[in-house]
Amino acid sequence: MPFTLNELAEKTGSRLSGPGESVIASVANIASGQAGSIVFVSNPKYTKYLQTTAASAVIATEQMLIGCDKPALVTEHPRVVFSKIALLLNPLPRIQPWISPHAVIAEDATIDPAARIEACVVVQSGVSIGPGTWISPGCVLEKNARLGSNSRLFANVTVGENCWVGNNCVLHSGAVIGADGFGFVWDQDAYLKVPQLGNVRIGNDVEIGANTSIDRGAIGDTIIENGVKIDNLVQLGHNDHVGEHTTISGQSGLAGSVKMGRKCIIGGGVSISDNLEIADNVTLTGRSSVANSLKQPGVYASVIPVLEAGKWRRILARINQLDDLAKRIKALETKNHNRNGDAL
Repeated sequence: MPFTLNELAEKTGSRLSGPGESVIASVANIASGQAGSIVFVSNPKYTKYLQTTAASAVIATEQMLIGCDKPALVTEHPRVVFSKIALLLNPLPRIQPWISPHAVIAEDATIDPAARIEACVVVQSGVSIGPGTWISPGCVLEKNARLGSNSRLFANVTVGENCWVGNNCVLHSGAVIGADGFGFVWDQDAYLKVPQLGNVRIGNDVEIGANTSIDRGAIGDTIIENGVKIDNLVQLGHNDHVGEHTTISGQSGLAGSVKMGRKCIIGGGVSISDNLEIADNVTLTGRSSVANSLKQPGVYASVIPVLEAGKWRRILARINQLDDLAKRIKALETKNHNRNGDAL
């Protein structure tokens, strides 16, 4: 459904600059916008396209619009306004309640009449599914799993026994909620499995990416608080606790019993060792490796950016010499200390 610029300004709380009668039917990127579309600029290096874009309107800050004669929505947060408009123009599909005859559903499962269950879904005993929740083909809901209202499970999601998913959640294809945590102890000549007796509790407004795995607790539960966003291919270990509105990017891994604060930003490929505590408002840049608790908010990094191969080999050779250099410096300090003592 198209909107005029006047309507979009009102709905997004931005200021209209120029005529507001233009009809906007789509969003586009700044380099490929066409008539009827709206684009945004939040990085100064792309402001050059404001003079050449064929889009009908732009979204930008006041400063970026200097010299631009296009109709515009003015805001301090162009990306946010752009996202709101994209959702207005591309609303989520409305659920049509239905239960496929090809779903396998236990007799004592509780399914709200306003839910939708697609083909080849397995709903085991004691499962509860709230109104407006949409379960796509191939999903498995194990015994006593509970799903709230207006959540969406894409194809082949597994929600384990006794695990809970809240309201307005999205779980993308292949996500596994409530697999056993990685618990084993060495017993003389073989590993003994430690029973994983806890569950997973996921709050409201959580999104979990494709093929992400969240392990159940060993004793006690793994907790994902409200508003958390987790990317594809993320591993969360048993008894992790992720604070609300934290984001975790792809290929990151949290070992067991990590307590992650609120509003943290975890970059791609980050690894966090077990039993650590991460404060609120911590940002970890991509590929960081965390071996100690971080008790103060801030931005942390631990990886050397990519270098020319020859330079990196020279640096690595020097790193390998650091231990010998440290011993030589220690010996010189001891010798100098002894010499000074003799002089006294």
